[in-house]
Amino acid sequence: MRPTVLQKVLMIANLKQKIFKLFSIITLFFVLSFFSSSCCCLLSEYFNSIETSEEKTEIYDSIKAELSDPTGYYISPEAEEDIYYNIEDIYSGEKLDEVIDGMIKLKKLYPKGFFILVKTVPLCIGGFKIFYSGMSDVVEDIPLLELDFIPERLNVLVHEYTHIGSGSFSGLFKINEEGYVYLMGNYGVFIEKDRKLFEKPEIYQDIPSPDDFDSTYLSPGLGKSGVDFMVILDEVNAYTRSVETMIAFEELIGADRNDTRYGLLKQMSHLELYLKRAYEKHPQDWEYIVNHKGLSFLIMKLWQEASRFEKIIENDNRLNFNSGSVSEFVYNPDNYSIMKKLFNDSGVIQYKEKSFSEVDFDDLEIYPVP
Repeated sequence: MRPTVLQKVLMIANLKQKIFKLFSIITLFFVLSFFSSSCCCLLSEYFNSIETSEEKTEIYDSIKAELSDPTGYYISPEAEEDIYYNIEDIYSGEKLDEVIDGMIKLKKLYPKGFFILVKTVPLCIGGFKIFYSGMSDVVEDIPLLELDFIPERLNVLVHEYTHIGSGSFSGLFKINEEGYVYLMGNYGVFIEKDRKLFEKPEIYQDIPSPDDFDSTYLSPGLGKSGVDFMVILDEVNAYTRSVETMIAFEELIGADRNDTRYGLLKQMSHLELYLKRAYEKHPQDWEYIVNHKGLSFLIMKLWQEASRFEKIIENDNRLNFNSGSVSEFVYNPDNYSIMKKLFNDSGVIQYKEKSFSEVDFDDLEIYPVP
């Protein structure tokens, strides 16, 4: 019987972990020694950072326990082995060890993300290297820094493969009806849709000072025609998975700041802008959304989940780069009021404490991931 790829890597992964811990201790000792000799006030800042770290631990403990719970995300040994052999077809040597080491961590710290990858990678094996290597290429000449980027690379994988498991023509779910399915872990939420709503690039003109993020997702141009807000909902869902991934890997994230929270808040702002324009400029589209109970309920649940997770990292300076002004925009009453109006006008507010499995709408269906 051939040894599994996983078995071949485990010993190497454990050794790498021990080496990394030793390196971290030595590095910390060196940094403390250097700064204590140059400026005693920096030592004060160091101890303050310890206090901040302890506060973060208290905030993260319960949510990380929730994210690391494997209940509902069973993967058969055969399916798990298949994904490692798929990875072996893409990588070799130390790079293979590194990638599988990251996958092992993902299974332990964020089984939902691991489940998503195992189920969707076979739909687009070629995308694995594209999504994973996009980050590692930046630091390929600085091996010691690569470990800091493992959470970012896994974040990209989970985010993009959530998209692959979602959409109008998802290969993960066999659905013959017109609509859109959203992969949300171990189940898919399918929304029937029989009407084309106004195209989402229209809201670009409602942004006072568009930045690169807005331009990427909203500026009129090639590839965006015909795309309505169903895709915005898809992005809110995928960016929420991004935040979950980074929270699960919080202990492995270095001091460098990234825009994890910013990305999710931006998509939430786009959703607000779309609904505001629907209400003010496209009343027929607004009425369609309001009367589509399943769609309104989906929007509410996506919003609740996104709000919950972005709030968890709002005070973690490592994960909220450039997010302050976007947060102010999202929760400004002039913008946030449209969400309340949708939930109230559609009547789904009465189901705010319900899960997808606890409601029954004719235009919403729940599919278990096969």
